[in-house]
Amino acid sequence: MTFVSESIDIDVPVDVLFSLYAEPESLPSVLSIVKHVEVLGPDLIRWDVELVGQRRSIDARVVVNEPGERLRWESVEGRASFAAEVRTQAITPASTRVTVDAEFDAGGIAERLGLAKPIAAAAIANELRNAKKKAEAQAAS
Repeated sequence: MTFVSESIDIDVPVDVLFSLYAEPESLPSVLSIVKHVEVLGPDLIRWDVELVGQRRSIDARVVVNEPGERLRWESVEGRASFAAEVRTQAITPASTRVTVDAEFDAGGIAERLGLAKPIAAAAIANELRNAKKKAEAQAAS
């Protein structure tokens, strides 16, 4: 398993930012690696993701939902092994620290050679920078 954790500070209030991650349908607009989201049930979501040229469909269950603070998804049995967590922390009334943790089975030679972690960390850091730009632009309009 590969584990990565990345953080960024975003100049948007915590409640506004958290709602972007809490609404499954908004995930593709916030995270470019998420290509499509389908809600399968109250806490079950199918994510179509693309990372480093690999496209996967992952069925994930919301296992933690602490509004304004923390969301955690874990893949359901029989699908690609995956867990992701988003934590939000108010720094000031108008800014938020967002931390994304991801744990997944990258499989293949990249994971065996230890290449999966730096590639995934760079991809998540890039996603957070893009999410910062989008969220701050949306909040300004």
